[in-house]
Amino acid sequence: MGYVRGFVHGSVIGAVVGICVAPQPGTKTRQQLAAFGAAARDGYQVAERTVRRVAPFASAAADIARHQVDKVVHDDDAVSVEGSVRIHNETNGRH
Repeated sequence: MGYVRGFVHGSVIGAVVGICVAPQPGTKTRQQLAAFGAAARDGYQVAERTVRRVAPFASAAADIARHQVDKVVHDDDAVSVEGSVRIHNETNGRH
């Protein structure tokens, strides 16, 4: 998550500096900054909604992966193909 945050911060700072240094009238620069701010706010809101929708699925997938890893670590047969198939079937409700 730190990479994404750094990328977003760098993008925002780069855009603001680029707009401020560009040779154009101040009113146009202020309009561009306002439009960029609105677009950044909208993008943040979309990302926040996406994270809220995906979080339950990611949590469930992490639980399944954790369960499978625990089974492999604690089961000597799990390293074999048969053991892997058994774990897959148990995880997916097949016996």
